[in-house]
Amino acid sequence: MTASTVDDARVREFVLSTLAGEMNVPIDRDRITDDSPIGTSGIDLESLSLVELTLRLEREFEVKIPDTDIEAIGAMTLGQLAADIVRRKAIQ
Repeated sequence: MTASTVDDARVREFVLSTLAGEMNVPIDRDRITDDSPIGTSGIDLESLSLVELTLRLEREFEVKIPDTDIEAIGAMTLGQLAADIVRRKAIQ
């Protein structure tokens, strides 16, 4: 995969399909927007689910996300997370 093939929309779709389909997180895709928080008051991922999602993002997009960044990811919105993955891919 090259950096040019990774964009916000692709990351967003990966996150939503992974959460709903593979991780069995009960989400209403029609109500999730770029402004939806990953953590509390939004998608509401617990810490173990956040770690699992982070590992899946690393594998899918071939990026490195240090353990020290996982808590910060939990405080992001879906849009911020997508932009962060695109940024990480671009600087590799």
